[in-house]
Amino acid sequence: MIVAVIALAALGGAQPAHRDATTDACEEVVRFGLFDAIAPISIAATTAWLDDAPRVCFGYYRERSGPDALLTLAHGDYDIALMGSTVFTTAIERGVPVSAVGILALPTSSEGLATRAGLGEPRSLRGSTLATVRGSTAHYHLEAFLHEMTIDARDVTIVFGQYVEIMRLWDAGKIDGAACWAPCLDHVLTKPHGGTGAPGALLYDAETLLRWGFGTGIVIVAHDDFISRRPDVVQRVVERSIRAANDYRTNRDGPDWTAGRFADAAGRFLAMDLGNETTVPAAFVVNQLGRTEWPDTRTQIGFLEIGIESLQHQAAFSFAQKDLAEPPYEDPSIYLPHIGASFLRAVTTETVPLDAEPDPVPDFIPYAVRAQLPVPGEGCEPFSVIDGDATFDDGSTGENAYARNANCVWALRAPATGCVVLEVPFLSSEALRDRVDIFSAAGDLRASFSGRRRGKRPTTVGCVVPDAPPGVAAALVGGAAPNVDSVALYVRWSTDGYDERAMGAIEPVGFRATARAFAGDLPTCGPGRGGALCDSPCCVGVVDVTGEGGVIKTQVADDAYEPNLRCGWRIPARGGRVVLDVARLGLERVRDVVTIYDGGAAPPGFNTLARPPPVDVFGRTNELSRRTRYRMSGTHAPSTPLVFDNDVFVTFESDGIANGPRDGGPAGLEIRWRRDVVDGDLCPEAASCGRNGRCEEGVCVCDTGYYGETCAFDACVGAAVSDLAPSGRIVSSAGVDYPPDMNCEWFLDIPGREGEGIAGIRLRFDRFDIEAPEGQATTTDRAVVFYSVGPQQGSVLCIFRRVMSQQGQTSAGAAVDPATDETKFTFDDGDTLEVLLPEPAAAGANVQLMLGFETDANNHRPFSGFDVTYGVRFHGGLVFCDEIWPCADGEVCKQNGCVPEESKSSRSRRSRRKLRQLRRGVAIAALVFACVMVLALCVFFGVYARRVVRTKDELETERVRVVRDQVDSARQWVEDFQAPFCVVAADTFIALGALRPHEALRDGPRDADDDECDKQHTRLEFYDSVDDVERARRGGAVFVFLSHQWLGHAHPDPAGIHYKAMCRALQAVAEDAGVALSAVRAWVDVSSIPQANQATQSLAVASLPTFASCVDYFIVVAPDTEHVTTGCGCDAATYRKRAWCRAEVVACWARRGADRMFVATNRGLRPLFVDTGDGVDTYLEECLEVFAGDLTCCRLQHPDGEPCDKEALVPPFLGLIAELYRDRKQRPEAWAKVRDRADELFPRTFSYESGGVTTTLPLFGDLIEAILRLVDSEGTDGASPEPVLRGLAPGTTGQRHVAKAHRRSPHQHSRHLVATAPHSGDGSTLRGSRDAGSLRGSPGVLFRALSDRVVRRSPPAALRELPTASPAVTERSTAATVATAASAATVATTETPRDNWASSPPASPWSSTSLWSSSRSPESKTGSSERRLTWALPTGRAERPRVSTVSLQPVLPTVEDV
Repeated sequence: MIVAVIALAALGGAQPAHRDATTDACEEVVRFGLFDAIAPISIAATTAWLDDAPRVCFGYYRERSGPDALLTLAHGDYDIALMGSTVFTTAIERGVPVSAVGILALPTSSEGLATRAGLGEPRSLRGSTLATVRGSTAHYHLEAFLHEMTIDARDVTIVFGQYVEIMRLWDAGKIDGAACWAPCLDHVLTKPHGGTGAPGALLYDAETLLRWGFGTGIVIVAHDDFISRRPDVVQRVVERSIRAANDYRTNRDGPDWTAGRFADAAGRFLAMDLGNETTVPAAFVVNQLGRTEWPDTRTQIGFLEIGIESLQHQAAFSFAQKDLAEPPYEDPSIYLPHIGASFLRAVTTETVPLDAEPDPVPDFIPYAVRAQLPVPGEGCEPFSVIDGDATFDDGSTGENAYARNANCVWALRAPATGCVVLEVPFLSSEALRDRVDIFSAAGDLRASFSGRRRGKRPTTVGCVVPDAPPGVAAALVGGAAPNVDSVALYVRWSTDGYDERAMGAIEPVGFRATARAFAGDLPTCGPGRGGALCDSPCCVGVVDVTGEGGVIKTQVADDAYEPNLRCGWRIPARGGRVVLDVARLGLERVRDVVTIYDGGAAPPGFNTLARPPPVDVFGRTNELSRRTRYRMSGTHAPSTPLVFDNDVFVTFESDGIANGPRDGGPAGLEIRWRRDVVDGDLCPEAASCGRNGRCEEGVCVCDTGYYGETCAFDACVGAAVSDLAPSGRIVSSAGVDYPPDMNCEWFLDIPGREGEGIAGIRLRFDRFDIEAPEGQATTTDRAVVFYSVGPQQGSVLCIFRRVMSQQGQTSAGAAVDPATDETKFTFDDGDTLEVLLPEPAAAGANVQLMLGFETDANNHRPFSGFDVTYGVRFHGGLVFCDEIWPCADGEVCKQNGCVPEESKSSRSRRSRRKLRQLRRGVAIAALVFACVMVLALCVFFGVYARRVVRTKDELETERVRVVRDQVDSARQWVEDFQAPFCVVAADTFIALGALRPHEALRDGPRDADDDECDKQHTRLEFYDSVDDVERARRGGAVFVFLSHQWLGHAHPDPAGIHYKAMCRALQAVAEDAGVALSAVRAWVDVSSIPQANQATQSLAVASLPTFASCVDYFIVVAPDTEHVTTGCGCDAATYRKRAWCRAEVVACWARRGADRMFVATNRGLRPLFVDTGDGVDTYLEECLEVFAGDLTCCRLQHPDGEPCDKEALVPPFLGLIAELYRDRKQRPEAWAKVRDRADELFPRTFSYESGGVTTTLPLFGDLIEAILRLVDSEGTDGASPEPVLRGLAPGTTGQRHVAKAHRRSPHQHSRHLVATAPHSGDGSTLRGSRDAGSLRGSPGVLFRALSDRVVRRSPPAALRELPTASPAVTERSTAATVATAASAATVATTETPRDNWASSPPASPWSSTSLWSSSRSPESKTGSSERRLTWALPTGRAERPRVSTVSLQPVLPTVEDV
């Protein structure tokens, strides 16, 4: 993917020039950020084409990814940014004031997933490790691909990093594949895996995902402030970007873009971006430009205005991946203010060549491609001491970039006044990553600056601290540093290893600071002001609060606070208590956080000496965890004041994107604090504990699930220390949904016991309801048991997570091994778990354990947390017990220990002897009775044996005959048509002007009011057999099958969209075949299938696979459009999800191959199947799964017990399989596609759901194996095929009726019947009768007996072991035999179908929008008549079948079912 970022100028006005001569000539510099990729607009970077000197000049920078581009844009350092549409949705959802003004590109083959050798199929990805850039469009496409391929995201390990890091991981062999864009994708495709393996292979590209409906784009995004201030500059960028893209599309094969000056200009840009002074080969430029689609103005407007639903779906993806803390907006109008399509509509020069006026592209300008790179030898010293007044900087000179990976420290010694004032008049650096930090002599953070924003920075004053702690300098340097006395301030300049490589109108970078002596008193700043001289409108660094009370605020005004703030307030208790009343809390949820620590020591990040030693699983030391009292975010402030009996340290940290609540309102933090004198009790009045606690002995005792000194929180906050106790109970929260971003710890002090060492702890989770990964929604919520060995050491004993079972239902939890991250065992609520220490503690020694609870950025649905009871377990098996933790059954609690229950002393020996005698007598009597019963059974079965054997043989012979009849009928099914093959000449079709029904073309005009088109074109051509079609083909006719979805309930193509696409397709076919339009014959459903007569219509529908397999061209008509009735999208993606559409595609492919199968889309006629290079075509692989496709009858749950369309597809596909197997030597590749997946593609059974009850019914049974054996036996002379069919089960019970029905004449089909059984085999009643208007049509003429679902509860394998009764069907003098596989079918509970993004339940964040819901025409209703027959139900035993009466009713299909 190509992602470029156009730098945002300072919000305060024009950019002043500095040291560079190129910027001295400009009034304003617009910063334009680019990536290591080429676009047509890239020529502007090397020719200054966007400049409007002297008013506006452009400087070009480089960003690493779209998320980084958004961060820099929101920070205020850039004007315009091009970022992926997925990142753009994140900006809108987080409230960043930006707007999309255009689309730069639609990625095709420039973005995708490349994998190592051996991972050439999607299913092989399970267990692999893949890398991508988090939150990017490549990440979105990867998750979409995994979901479409039904690969659970938990089966694949996904690691995140910048694309440069991903390339290093590939070279080291630490990943199996990478989802990224050029040049990362090119690197994986050309470099050996791990240095010695084969290069990667492309598994999919962005164009594949676009065809599936997961389209993304590179969006031109501008900051709203810049749009209002300089709309002319935004228009200039949009207009010239479109103009350059159009010139490339028009002249891509011309000399300028293949080897001329435009290719050279783009090549020089890429070369300079890579740090070279030359260019790159023209062939490389051509390759890079040709792998991306550069859209025109009309396409861009459509993407922005029509694609809002797609943006919402990408926002749902970001929420599922935890990149968004709050649920996406459901109202699409939220996006409208951020769509600035007016700039696109104002474009007037799109078609003007780049060499023509106005504003032709200038020639190459040397200064424009001079990269701003660091110069070896320039930089700063690791440690320097400054005495007196001085100016110092980062060490870079002129136009050079500052050094990478720098870490320089200056110690500012104080003069006689004892204080130093420091100012930073110049700073230009990469936001957040390259920064200036200022620390006091004691190590407290005083200020931190980064980025390119203009304006005066707060002044910092530092004074000598007499008792300053040692080691501050060494901590800043990261190693040994000399001891320096009389230090007032420390300054640190740190940079990362990334270089932006500025080009064009480059500006000076780095920093410059000035230090001088300071004398005088410092002012007292008002609430919200920061800096030593109160010259900042927001808080800055750490402040030591004085006085007896006051107000703490993050900023003066109530609007958005500053980005990247790190503020701290140290409030001393001075022998009293500190009371904090949170008056306002208006922060961006999760991203901006207030943390309150117990004690006055600053936490890491706020004091250089507070670097944590070895950390626990939560990333903090135990000591720091104990100090964390509260962590707050969002807008819900505690309802009561917070009380502390110790010093307090309050911190506030904000990120660089959104600076306030998403939905508006007052922003920032306001705390009113006071210091009270301690009078003995923290809660002298009961009211101080609120409604959720009570005051006991001066301390608030909170109700279960409430926390805080005043019980103000309904979920855990920070750390809690238990009393010394061997057992207890912990409830994480009292509410129905615990908050995000929780970090809670409970420190359990467990006392030892004399003579017994503690071996571990017993846990019982009475409730374990934390978030579990579902589909593509990830989570890191977990509970952890941590063993504290010392104050700062310990080990994780066990991790508890929530998991999903294989059936898609949520299990209560799973214990995870922290060493391997693998599940050790799962547990349900109420189960007892034991967590053992690495080794038992010494006898009598106390043990401290910590139970932690950590949550991520959001919950995709409400979760209530956990409720756990714990108790100590001693070494030697002695388990602690008390009233909270009782002993198990068979044990009693003695002296707080569980021991086996002893026998009662009152039981005498005589009573025990009598009991033994009684038991012995009962055993003898039971033995005698058993012998008598065995003898009786032997006599009974001896008499019955002959009858059983004879009946079994008869039933097996009947079953073999049924299987043979089904196979023979299926082979006859595909040999010829079941209804006439009706086509219309292409020239006649094009002259119609719209799709016409079959009867209009067959009969011609019936009165004078018929339109002129019907009067002139009234002919249909009818072919009664396949031989007729072959004769016409030899005479020069070319047959085309046009397959499409209906776009309306009343009409298949109300707006003529499909008709126009069909006309274009027919013209393309005529041109490809080299014949006139009059020689082309088109088949299209509404014109070729009767619409008025239901009986003849059903015959034609049942012949659809045969029709599709005998044509010369097969064309899928699926341009992007909408269903006029439902408003749902209809395109190639929704087409291929339909089972009948898949059946047509596979039927043509099976007989004709894929050479002449195409798809007609908005972009013309393209091959239907595209080989990705490894022999695997995902489109064909998906179409082969015919019986996994969508069917209307299944969606409606077969009302009134109507038959399923899957059964109508069994005969033609059995016939096609026979042909593929017979011709396997001539077409080995086609047979190979089916051979290895036969069980999956043609299932033995299927789930039939009707009336809320799901039943497993036979579908193919063993017919696949039967037809293969019969084909093999045909080569054996004189051999009977019956022996090879023994032991094989028949397929769906409607097969024989279908086989007989297809040989009837059209007038007979009005009497075809489907069986429904009023009575089950066990005497229970099934109400299966239906009134005349209740039947819905389904493709094919089917018969089904509902008695198939009234079966003995036996496994499917019983069909092979037990005989199946043959029902006798009688009507007057006509008798027919119908076989059933009822003994194999079992009544099943209702199961949730496999999720997909079009039909998954609303609880999943992936399905918050209906972006790909397919449309379906309604089925017509038909009348019904009833007949009677008798049906022999199998009993599963070798006895005479029972006879039950069955009611039969007709079911007729309609063409709209297809």
